[in-house]
Amino acid sequence: MNKDKDNEQYASEMRLYDPDTEERLYMDAKERERFLNASNELKRRDHRLFCHVIHWTGARPAELIELSGNRIDVVNNCIKLRTLKQRKLNKKGEVKAPRYREVPVPEALIDSLDYLYDLRNKKRKACPSLNLPLWPNSKDPNKHISRTTGWRIVKRAMVIAGIEGKQSSPKGFRHGFGVAMAVAGRDIYTIQKLLGHSEASSSAIYLSVVGREAHDLQMAAWQTANKNWEK
Repeated sequence: MNKDKDNEQYASEMRLYDPDTEERLYMDAKERERFLNASNELKRRDHRLFCHVIHWTGARPAELIELSGNRIDVVNNCIKLRTLKQRKLNKKGEVKAPRYREVPVPEALIDSLDYLYDLRNKKRKACPSLNLPLWPNSKDPNKHISRTTGWRIVKRAMVIAGIEGKQSSPKGFRHGFGVAMAVAGRDIYTIQKLLGHSEASSSAIYLSVVGREAHDLQMAAWQTANKNWEK
């Protein structure tokens, strides 16, 4: 079966399978779970949280590195991300106003962020430090870490988890989030909103994986049934 057949209408960056090798380009559920567990083995608590946030939000590394405390909603358990890919110039050459999206996350993640950064207390006092990046540059706390440094943190957890292949990339991680949302039954417009896609057609690619995931589950069930029958 040509796994790329369903993806021919999409641009190459939105493909979920390599058109030549048919290799999967997204992290599956088991890999995401292994990544989350492996991230807890990182030495630094802020690095562990960096991995947790990228897992639960599907954020691009460039979006996550600039995250500040004032964009953590400790009441509604949401994280507000600036959607970088939609920050373009208008016809006059002027930069459009930045666009944001809110991604719901587990309360436990908010509590972990609060524990490390004292967010609830700072919000009560309206501390100016809430505007500072959560992952600051070691040389200047007013600036965030680089995108390369952010991805290096994530890659470290991937190595611990033993995740290799073309899916072990920033795009593969983000695609994995989209697939997870589709398999969970989220509709195309919700996925579009969560990932910050400008067009719903960009999000539609994840729905094509649902059928394959169901097929794999069915084949696994048949293998179990056949083993029992053979006995």
